Order: sequence, then C-alpha cells, then structure tokens
Amino acid sequence: MCKRLSPLLVLACSALLLLCNIFSANADTPAVHISARPTWINPFKISDKKLPLRQVENGFFYQLFEEQIHVEKQADYKRVIREIVSSAGIQNGSEISISFNPSYERLDIHDITVWRNGRASSRLNLKSFKVIADEKELSRFIYQGSFSAFCILDDIRKGDRIEYSYTITGRNPIFGSKFTDDIYLQLNQPYAQIYKALFASPQRKLNFKAFNNAPAAAISNKNGLTCYEWNVLQTKVPPYADNQPGWFDNYQHIQVSDYATWQEVTDWALKVNPIATNLKGSLAARVAKLKADAGGNKEKYFRNAVQMVQDEVRYMGIELGEYSHRANTPERVYNQRYGDCKDKALLLASVLMANGIEAHMVLISSSAGKTLGDYVPSPTVFDHATCVAIMNNKPVYVDATIAYQRGSGTNIYFPNYVKGLVLKPGTNGLTSIAPSKSGRMVLTENFIVPEDAKGKAELEVISTYTLNEADRVRDKLASGSMAETEKSYLNFYARSYPKIEYAADSIAVKDDTENNELTTIEHYKIPNYFKADKEPGQYYASFYAAYINNQLPDISSNSKLPVTLNYPSNLEYKVNVVMNNGWNIDKSTTTIARDAYNFSSQISVLADTLTLDYKFSSLKGFIAVADQDEARTDFKKIADDELGYSFTYTPDVTKVPFHLNYWMLAFAVGLAVLLGLLGVRLYRTETHGVLFAPGATFIPIGGWLIIIAIGLALTPFMVGYTLIFGNYFDVRTWNTHTAGINDAAFKALFAFETAGNVFAICYAVFCLVLLINKRDILPKYITGFYAYIAVFAVADCIFATALNGDVSDDTASSMVRKIIYAAVWISYFKRSERVEQTFIVPYPAHNYAYEKAENNQEIGTIA
Repeated sequence: MCKRLSPLLVLACSALLLLCNIFSANADTPAVHISARPTWINPFKISDKKLPLRQVENGFFYQLFEEQIHVEKQADYKRVIREIVSSAGIQNGSEISISFNPSYERLDIHDITVWRNGRASSRLNLKSFKVIADEKELSRFIYQGSFSAFCILDDIRKGDRIEYSYTITGRNPIFGSKFTDDIYLQLNQPYAQIYKALFASPQRKLNFKAFNNAPAAAISNKNGLTCYEWNVLQTKVPPYADNQPGWFDNYQHIQVSDYATWQEVTDWALKVNPIATNLKGSLAARVAKLKADAGGNKEKYFRNAVQMVQDEVRYMGIELGEYSHRANTPERVYNQRYGDCKDKALLLASVLMANGIEAHMVLISSSAGKTLGDYVPSPTVFDHATCVAIMNNKPVYVDATIAYQRGSGTNIYFPNYVKGLVLKPGTNGLTSIAPSKSGRMVLTENFIVPEDAKGKAELEVISTYTLNEADRVRDKLASGSMAETEKSYLNFYARSYPKIEYAADSIAVKDDTENNELTTIEHYKIPNYFKADKEPGQYYASFYAAYINNQLPDISSNSKLPVTLNYPSNLEYKVNVVMNNGWNIDKSTTTIARDAYNFSSQISVLADTLTLDYKFSSLKGFIAVADQDEARTDFKKIADDELGYSFTYTPDVTKVPFHLNYWMLAFAVGLAVLLGLLGVRLYRTETHGVLFAPGATFIPIGGWLIIIAIGLALTPFMVGYTLIFGNYFDVRTWNTHTAGINDAAFKALFAFETAGNVFAICYAVFCLVLLINKRDILPKYITGFYAYIAVFAVADCIFATALNGDVSDDTASSMVRKIIYAAVWISYFKRSERVEQTFIVPYPAHNYAYEKAENNQEIGTIA
C-alpha cells in the first residue's frame, strides 16, 4: 500500500538483488490455466457501432471492454475486443498482457480469437504465454509479487479483430470477506462500448458513490443475486494534463465498498496492525538505551526514536499477499533493518508507546489530499501509513519514511496530506491535519566584478535551507558522493558561464542540526565574465533567476483543469554584484500577490553593490481554472520581464566614440524650427495697447522681473546641456536594451523627453523675447510656460515610473521643486501690479489708444 515520498534510486541495485534472491527461493513459475467461460456471467448485446476514425490512436481501437464481477465467488471476468485499422495497429495492438498476483489470485484464459473477413480463428495456446514478473513498484523499493501473462500473437493483419477473455479468481485475504472496488466507466482511451456488471448477495450491504456524473446502475435479480449493470457506448477520454494535481480525477467512476463507516475501517486496521506492547530482543535493548540517553526527557526520547526509525531502518517493502496491508512485527523490522511505510510506522509507534508516549498509526492517501473526505469509507483509499504521537497534549505527526530529518523537540516537518485516519479505538471519522511550518530556500550569488573587462569574476554561492528544505537537501547530499554533487553544481552554472572553474576543491557544507538549517557554500572563478557589446569599448553582463522560473508552472491557453503548484515553496534568490566603479541605477520594486502565490522583486544599489532580490512563495497546491488567465499573465510577466537583468560596463569611457543619432537630431531640429515659426506667428498677432492717462509713462523692467529674465536666459543652456551630455543624441542611448523593460516603451519615453526638452527651450526663448520687448502678451504665455514645466515634470515622472516600476528620489524631488516653482511665479504674474503696468506694448508698437486732454490736445507718443 505504500508510496515512498523520496525514493533513493541509488539503492535500486540492492532492490534488484533482493528480488533475484526471492525468485531463487520461489523457482516455480506461476501457472496460467485454460478453462471455459464461467456460467454465471450475464449475456448482453454487443454494439456494432465502430469508434470514429478520428478518435483512433496507435492504429487500433477497442470495440468492447467487458468486466463482470462476482463478489461472492471472488471472481472477475473480463473480455476485450480490439480492432486493427492500420499497420501501426499491427505493431501496437498484437500483444496480450494480463497482470495478476499468484500469491492469492488464479488466472484462467477462456479464449483468444482472431476474426478476419468474418471468420474466426482460435489462437488459444497455453505454450504461447510467457509469465514474467512486472513489479511496477520496484523503482520505489516495493516488491508486491505481481506477474504478467504475456502473449504475442502471430500473423495479425490490418482489419483483424482480436477477441480474448479471462477470469481472475481470488481476493487479498487481508480483507476477509469484505469487498471494495472502483468501477470506471471512462478509461485512458476511447471505447466503442464498456459493459460492467457486479453480482452480490442481497444480504450484502454495498455502499455506492458516483463521481463526475457517472450513470446509475440498472439493478435486477439474477439467479438469486442482485445484479448491477452499466452499459456505456462511445466513451470519450476526459481531458488530462501532466501538471494536474494528483487528487484531481475527472473520470466517471463508481466507488463500491462493504464498509459503512470509518469506524469499521479503523477496527479492521487495528486488528491487522495492533501496536506492540511487549517489545523483545535487540529492539527492547535499544529502547532501554534510548530511555537511558533521554534521561526522562520525553521530547529527547521522541526525537531519538524518530531518528532511529528514519535513518537506521531503510525503506524497502515486500508486500506479498496480505502483507500489502499487514505490517511485519517491530522486532523483525528492526532486526532486518528495512521495512515499508506501515512497517516503519508501526515500529515507531511501538517504540514511543514503550516509554509511555501515546502514539498511533495514521492511514494516509498521498494523492487524495483535500478530496479524501469525498470517498465512501474503505481501506483501499489509503496508500501510505504514518504515525502520530501525543506530545504536551498536542498531536505531532511523523512520516517515518522521510530520512535525515533534524531539529529539536517536536519541531518536525510533516507533508501536507490534509487528512488521515488515526488508528485509535473509537475513531469514527477522518482527522484534519494542520499543515506544518514549511522551510525556506535562500540562494545568494555574490559576484565580484573585475575592473578589467577581460579579467576573471569571482562568484560565491551561499545556499541556505531550513526545516523541510534542509531535510531534503541533507538526504540528497547523503545519497550521492561529494564529487558528483560538485560536478552537478558546476554543470548548472556552466550553462550560463561555459568557462567557469572552481576556485576551491570542494563545496563547503554547514549543517546546524539543532536548528535544522543547512548551508552550502561554493566558490568559482568566471573567465571573460563580460561579453563584448556591439558598441566599441562597451561590455555587458546579464542574470536570470532560473530558480524562480522553475517554480512557475506552464499553463496552456486552453487549460480547463486545475494546475499543480509546487507546494509548499518559499524561495528567495538574491544576486549581489560588487563593482568598484559604482552604479547609476534607480531602485525599483515589483509585487504580485495572489491567493495561490506571491512574487516580489527588488533592484537596489548600496555603495558599490547592486542587489537583485527575487522571492516566490506558493500558498496553495494548485491554481484553480477560474484563476488561470490571471496566473498565465502573471507568470509570463515574471518570466519575461522580471527575472532577467542586464547591465553595460564601459571600462574607459574616453575610448568609447560618440555616434550621432542623426534621426533624433533631425527630429529635434525640425521640432525647433516648427516651434520657432509658431513663435513668430504668435508674436506678430495684432493686439491693442491700453489707454494712457495724461502724463503716463512706461514702468521699466526691474525687481523680481530681473530674476525671471535671468532664469529664461539660462533655461536654453541648462536644458541643452541635459540633452547633449545626457546622450540624447547618441545612438547607444537609443539602442539601450535593459532586461525587464519593454524596448518600444523605452524608445517612446526617450522621444517624449527629447521633444519635451526641445519645446521647453523654444518656449523659454519665446518668453524671453516677449519680456525684453515688454509685450502685452507675456503674462499669458509665461504663466503657460511655468505650467508646462510643472506638467512635463509630472508626466515624465509618471511615464518613467510605469516603465521602470519605481522612481528615484532625485527625480521625485526635482518634480516637487518644479511644481512649487511654477506655483510661485504663476501667482506672481497673476497678481503683480508691476507686471500689469510693465507689459503693455502691443503689436505693432504704435497700436496704442490715447485719451484726449481736457483742452482737446492730443498727448504725444510716449517713448
């Protein structure tokens, strides 16, 4: 029943050797029998409707899959009809394979018939069958004693129809007379017809539960038995995806069980695997030593007992017959130093009970998770066994198949199984298991960049793992040699830096077992760390947070199934790049928070160190269908825009030639010419001067207006300096590519800033001309100028923030200063009497209106 969580594949050779020893002890090949079809099976009409060719896979299709189950006789009859439609079908559909367990099952073959052109040809020949051990679970160190009767049919041709039937008699004796099964009405390929029948005594109370709208059975009485029938035509395969959660089963099926309550399952399990209360032999001696070492400290005893069972008893299950669910005695498991999940769980519970610690076995479904409560009570819904101990009046769950778990006290990680059946007298329901605190992975890469672009960079990698992550890595390191570990780590970085080399001979490992924190430290040197850019004298380097990217599942655009999310997962990937020349990079942050996952990235600089900090954590084990459009967008943005980063490096700026961006220069000059023409036109727009009282004179430019004039005069020079020395007319700036920033958006912002600065220069010159000539239109246009400066600063800040994800403190401060500056001077020009009396000259200059003196003499023109 066990499913190993983290199988140590390096021990496969030991498992195979053990298997050979078992075969040596049981040299007789399991027998295959030939007999007539049973008389109890139910006749029915076989559909003659074929499967549509567009649904045919591998060159053949199943016309019929028939299964009839006699509960009382413990017999399963099956008949299969498959039809060959192409040459590929000859290759893929000409073999018969029937799996059975000879320790409690008998295989009877009834017939093998090949139909060709309407004529039947019997191919039933006992000698044509080869019986071989299949042992599909052996890679997980579980030997179940299952075999396959294998027959290769001769002379199969396109258009043939192969029909065969057989009966397997016998049930696993561990369940006694109880019956449980899952009747599937959809399989992993389409069928033209599926017929299933189940015969049971009317006195047997069977509990049924249908899943995914499975059709109800037709019920009748046949020969004193209750007969349940399902006849389904043209079945289809439900959608399937490799990344769907293990608990997700969208096939139509019916669960059948003799068990009415979880109490019945508990009572059965306690009878099969009672906790040992009187340990003997070497195990009893070991328990005595554990007690002595603990010195009355129950938590210390608990921890030492867990470590003994996890690390000293290797994982291996020989689950022949009833031992699929019956555990070996704790003494035997301890002496042979191997056992499967139930063996190790019973051993641990017995050792804990020996020192007065309440402990029980817990039945688990490693795949059902939250859906376990949807099932009818049955022992077959479980495939794993663990243990629970009551420590300090609280349950502490332990999976004894996990190796190298460390820590102190009762702080031990338990996988997120969600629910389990605690095998304690009186238990009549599933127990919800609170999730354990999960560990973290913090991976830090420290680069020391050489000043010489062709020199070697130094790379230090510090990987820190806590709690279950430390358990996992500790197990991994213990399973392989340090030499192989070093090689795999080096090969990982060699994909990005082909010439990378070790700076030291080995990886340093620091294991704080008390706090369950493990750290590995690697040191490398990277020749030719920088890559030559297309610009002469310029180099670049790039990074990509592949560790984070590996956590992101692939969600297809037409996905209609939940998608598995690696859970629990708490990963932080940090890159520190030290460069003596310093950095000119603004801080930026990105955060994505969803119900199922969180992501954040931050780019920051402190002195000579650039830090890229990425974090990803999963909060659930899957992404629901309703959330997948959002998740797909998030993951694409993360993978394409957030995880990559690159920077350019110019060892000697004086050696890098300036390349004029003619298109940008032409754009700026053209815009300036157009604005100049507009300015001339606005200046020459006719206006009318004010009325003058007798003896009135012009007020000269003075006071605050002197400061305004100086500011307008300096503006073209300051803005022009920004354009020239800010490399707005350098081709390299236009062609700058920065990871995480959209190239088109960057160019749009670049052009926007160029145009905005050119407009500011022209506008300032226009206002300066108006001021010098004391034009009457100056107040209107200069207030517009100051408003423009403020609006342009705000817009530029907003656009830059949208592009980069953040804004520098200098940029924000400059924007605030310009807003305040504009507010002050706009208010001045609106309220100042000096302004009102100074800027009165119309266009043309003689276009004044004069008042008449009392003596009707005209007042001469005021110069």
